Amino acid sequence: MAYQYAIGYFRNFKDNEYESSVEAYYKPMYNQIEFKPGTSLFFNQNLDAAVIQGQGLSYGVEFFLKKKFGSTTGWIGYTWSRTTRQFDELNNGQPFFYRYDRTHDLSIVITQQISKKWSGTVVFVYGTGNAVTLPKGRYAYRVGYDTTSRQPNFLFVDLYDKVNDYRLPDYHRMDISFTYMQKKTAKFESSWNFSVYNIYNRANAYFIYFVPDIQTQTVKAYMVYLFPILPSIAWNFKF
Repeated sequence: MAYQYAIGYFRNFKDNEYESSVEAYYKPMYNQIEFKPGTSLFFNQNLDAAVIQGQGLSYGVEFFLKKKFGSTTGWIGYTWSRTTRQFDELNNGQPFFYRYDRTHDLSIVITQQISKKWSGTVVFVYGTGNAVTLPKGRYAYRVGYDTTSRQPNFLFVDLYDKVNDYRLPDYHRMDISFTYMQKKTAKFESSWNFSVYNIYNRANAYFIYFVPDIQTQTVKAYMVYLFPILPSIAWNFKF
């Protein structure tokens, strides 16, 4: 259950060529659910007993500006926000940033009509990195001996402290595209689109994993990245 309160101001100006708004919101949430720490979902016949209840809170301010007419159009949107959860059984009962919390969220879209046939679009997005829970330490204990390699076998156990107290690196990227209007009539239109996703090849982190090194007694962290620079060509047909 949740309630959302919002207040905003909206205004168009310069003969409605520009549209602008600012809006603030406040959203308390109740009876939120999470699984208990250490819960295993595999072959669990009593999931109800593995669920805990708590509260949540989300609030922020959104700004928006859009240019609707002319050879150059586009919009800018920015949001500052906070999203937290609080469960008595998690994080020592203290509120923590939820997985959807994103302090800063910026989007910029600019479209330029180059000629009757050609148009171009630039998109830039930026966002605060996701909140994640990472281990504060790791210990190992011997569970056996490998007779083939003549090396002891170890079981590694991660140690955790606070919930979602680490941030992945900020996410940002820029995309560009050009559209060639091949033919447009009252009944149909045909166009080609040439685009490049993530044009400066930003390595945005998707998740982090850890690899122990027995010889050096250390643990190394590695980030997994998705979607590097990616060009594409598409043909669109509408009727």
